[in-house]
Amino acid sequence: MKKIILPIFLGFALVATSCEKMLDIPQKGVVSYDDFYASDEDCEAALANMYANYITNVSGTEGIDNPEQVILNYSSDDILAAGGNANDHEPFRNFCEFRYDDANGTLKSAYQRYYYAIYHANLVISNFTNENRNGTAPKFESAYTKQAVAEARVMRAYLHMMTALLWNCPPILDRVYEGDELPTNAESQEQVLKWVVDECEKAIASGSLPKRNGTSDKNATARMSVGFAQFIAGKAAMFMNDAATARKYLSALINSGDYALVPSEDYWINFHIQGDGGVEKIFEPNVVADQDWLKGFGAYQRTRWMVANVFCWRSDHLASNPKVHDGFQGWNGGAIQNDFAKKFLEHDGDSPRRLACFLTEEEWLYTMDWAASKVNNGTREEKMVDPSRGISSAEGVFSHGPYFEWKHMVYTNPPAILTKGKSFPSDHIPYLGYAQNGTNFKVARLAEAYLLYAEACIGSSDEAKGLAALNAIQERSGSGKISDKLTWEAVAEEKQYEMWFESCRFLDLVRWSKQGKVDLNKIFNASGIHKTATTVKDEFFTEGKPGYQKEHKLFTVPCDLIYQDFVVGKHEYFPFPLDVKNANPNLHDVLGWASAK
Repeated sequence: MKKIILPIFLGFALVATSCEKMLDIPQKGVVSYDDFYASDEDCEAALANMYANYITNVSGTEGIDNPEQVILNYSSDDILAAGGNANDHEPFRNFCEFRYDDANGTLKSAYQRYYYAIYHANLVISNFTNENRNGTAPKFESAYTKQAVAEARVMRAYLHMMTALLWNCPPILDRVYEGDELPTNAESQEQVLKWVVDECEKAIASGSLPKRNGTSDKNATARMSVGFAQFIAGKAAMFMNDAATARKYLSALINSGDYALVPSEDYWINFHIQGDGGVEKIFEPNVVADQDWLKGFGAYQRTRWMVANVFCWRSDHLASNPKVHDGFQGWNGGAIQNDFAKKFLEHDGDSPRRLACFLTEEEWLYTMDWAASKVNNGTREEKMVDPSRGISSAEGVFSHGPYFEWKHMVYTNPPAILTKGKSFPSDHIPYLGYAQNGTNFKVARLAEAYLLYAEACIGSSDEAKGLAALNAIQERSGSGKISDKLTWEAVAEEKQYEMWFESCRFLDLVRWSKQGKVDLNKIFNASGIHKTATTVKDEFFTEGKPGYQKEHKLFTVPCDLIYQDFVVGKHEYFPFPLDVKNANPNLHDVLGWASAK
């Protein structure tokens, strides 16, 4: 898709006027605060700054991965943190094994990055409306500033929803706070979520919020829009058990005609560069691909650089690289949990949806082309004894089974099993010598809206419409399983398959547990799902095994994880970062974390 390059608010330094007498020396290239926020050009720069800050912080990287992706996906019951061994990627593994505390660096980074982004949205709102500390009227207003305020309002609402779902009672920052002000906890999660819905409604009702102009409008998917406001309002309503409000906003989104599900055969492109800005996308911040402009401005942060390595098979333990990711190393990040993979495979079979998410042992060993192999076009018998494929390391691949996830892998060479002979671009955009994930960071797509709407319709007069939404997802999946009744069980099962590894599952489990529909103690503790895992090895490279030097055949051996029990009443949410609490005595932990030592 066309890459949108927003002008970044880097060339302006805003200085307070209280020190003017001490700073009599004229400063070149500096714009006084009193002279800024006074034109459409200033507003455009401030809005661009908001988006750039969001891209750098919330959808960017922290270390080798994105904090939001780590926290929400690794805390779920169908993904395992892996890496090279039990000590690898430990800050991330802590979420998988519930060993984190308020000093966890990834947790701190996530919290701060959300609020950095909120601050930059508030810069637009507080300076182009009277929503500021003193109720001061803006210096300048126009049709454009009203649009910018509407976009900033939706961005701020979306970010507050995320903080509420992770921290339960985070502060509501409804304007720019000044240096002598310290925010405090919201009264409840419901207070935050209701405020989120109200803010989205204000933005929609303003008539100034951009709207996607049909399914071919890719540019609208990279900014705050009416559709995204409807999605956020609907999702926030579901998390405060207001199904009627959720139906109102989600039905408007679904019926707008501005979004559509991609065809079944193209399901996989939703997660790769070919699908950026596609018909199904509601919002995803756009990756900027202008290398000259980005030199010196953190190009690798904007493209989630080492995510390319994290969400890739452990290449240094393989006989050679599968060609699908040839060109950079993989570090074995999030591994699909074995029991879930079996369940998914049984349900979906060889559906386009399952193939887009993970491969079986047979597919991985013999359908993939391997970089060093001389028999990629050979027979299966030749591939069975090919020393250039399979797991050559005696250590095997840690915390992994005979299923190979690749939903978020960077495809340097899009694989034939998905492309069916068609030509597609590479996901890999090499910047400054680093491996890069060139695809957009995924935030919202229509499939989730369909499933939220279907759930919201259960028990209402709109059940038939909800069933149609559920069936649309089932039919597109290619699984062959079509429900004839709208039930929570059917929606919940379908959502786990459809939204796997998309930061939904853990939040849904918490929501459903509060409604008495799932037992988190059973899911996380009694099942042992995160207490033990397996390491996968290859008989072809393992002396003493029947297949040694004769046939590639994968086998697993148990490996213990450093697991602590999921504590119901505590681990549904996260503690506020220690450094943040130390700096702000008004902020305090809630629920089980309030009494934690």
